[in-house]
Amino acid sequence: MKLFVCIAVLVGYAAAASIDHKVVGGKEATPHEFPYMVSLQWMDNPNTKHFCGGLLLSEKWVLTAGHCVNAFSKNTEVVAGAHSIKKPDSYEQRRTPLKTFVHENYGGDVGPHDLGLVEVSEPFEFNEYVTKVNLPTEPAYPTGMATISGWGSMSNNFFPKYPDKLMKADLPLLDSQKCFNDYPGTPMHETNVCAGEPNGSKAVCSGDSGSPLVVKNSEGEFVVYGVTSWTWLPCGSPGKTGVFVNVSHYLKWLAEKMSSQ
Repeated sequence: MKLFVCIAVLVGYAAAASIDHKVVGGKEATPHEFPYMVSLQWMDNPNTKHFCGGLLLSEKWVLTAGHCVNAFSKNTEVVAGAHSIKKPDSYEQRRTPLKTFVHENYGGDVGPHDLGLVEVSEPFEFNEYVTKVNLPTEPAYPTGMATISGWGSMSNNFFPKYPDKLMKADLPLLDSQKCFNDYPGTPMHETNVCAGEPNGSKAVCSGDSGSPLVVKNSEGEFVVYGVTSWTWLPCGSPGKTGVFVNVSHYLKWLAEKMSSQ
């Protein structure tokens, strides 16, 4: 997550799920616990390889944040099956972007419709370490608890501290009315979801941009409801949760783009 921080600066106090690079208050995930997880990496930047997360929708398509796609360099790689950024293992699969889309209504920086799609140059080979996640079947605001995974900053101050290993945390979902009404002066939208501990003990941060927020369905399978978009700085500010794009509102858009030639 760079410095449109954990997305970008909003009126001096918000940070977009930026592109600097654990999840605040999280713990290390079991290697390959989330086989749908993707790391977007700048291969021409030795100091900051991982800059955003993403998730697999199919063998060829990756969903991430729009501001992440806008941050692609000429040498960006899409990495599935990753756990350690510094020490890649044999389970990793690397691809280059072939085609990208950013939602037409995304205005850049902090704002609604912050979605991006990436078609990779060669299909990923699905196995127990690399596979897709389920999409919702209809528009809905999720309730209860959700799980975030990512390589974002672990720091709850203004000085980021990035993990090498994939991190995870269970976050309570904020009631929809509180999500839409408790943050006046921000570009909150009905297509957003809010999640995080109200006291700030668990939160997304820089580098978590584009990472998936998932909820288990009645069969115990993960369903992706959120794509990390923006949050406040410092990350984990009490009373300020992370803001995610509610994927369930974009099912038609995803289907159209993924079927385009």
